[in-house]
Amino acid sequence: MHEEKFYLIEGKKMTLMELARELESAAGGEFEDVRGSINRVVVKKPAPEQGFETFTITFKMKHTVDLIDAVVTTDNKKKNLEDYDFENNEFTVRLISYIRRDVPIKNESEL
Repeated sequence: MHEEKFYLIEGKKMTLMELARELESAAGGEFEDVRGSINRVVVKKPAPEQGFETFTITFKMKHTVDLIDAVVTTDNKKKNLEDYDFENNEFTVRLISYIRRDVPIKNESEL
């Protein structure tokens, strides 16, 4: 759906507001909250000395139940989630997923 546009954003360093604006532009809609919902991803890394942390930022689209998830990494490690400043510091966008949650009113085979 928006994969070609998302691909252009992946791999870039940006702030939370920059990411939100890029994703809104790519998806052709607005988010309910441009700060999104940020969750730390706890994974067993093959090389913990790499010194990065992984997060998922979820944005909810206005006027629909669709979501956009962005997996991002930071270059530094902090102890607590609230110690990260996503609004002013840059992070690297690794993967973007559009999650379509709309359900057709009728069965698609009837359309």
